Amino acid sequence: MKKPFNNAEQLFFHFCEAYGARSLATMLELFTPNATLIGTVCDEHRIGLKEIEAQLQRDWSQSEQGAIVIASFFPSPSSGLWASALCHTTIIIDGQSHHFENLRGSIVIEEVEKDWKIAHMHASFPDLRSPKGYSFPQTK
Repeated sequence: MKKPFNNAEQLFFHFCEAYGARSLATMLELFTPNATLIGTVCDEHRIGLKEIEAQLQRDWSQSEQGAIVIASFFPSPSSGLWASALCHTTIIIDGQSHHFENLRGSIVIEEVEKDWKIAHMHASFPDLRSPKGYSFPQTK
């Protein structure tokens, strides 16, 4: 992976580092007070720091350890207010390591009191019911 080069990519990188370190204070410092977060499962849509904190605590209560590694950033302008990346994730649950490929993430950033923060974050996994070349799950 190339080094993060704009503010959005740097924030994305710091998010991944803090997530793996399980540093709640650092994580919450990365977000604007009214940030939104959309996670990988259907009930993960959070608004504001209290809800984002609850989501992080839920993640960490259901696993012993986790790591998000940025495989590559998708192109974005150096002055961009957003970044997106393809990531690999390893989560340890009940002592067993689970590796997930193709975690896609994106963030939108905003300047708050001369500091860049995450205003919106979205993460998703591809729907594996949809074979390559198809836009929707195949039902037959």
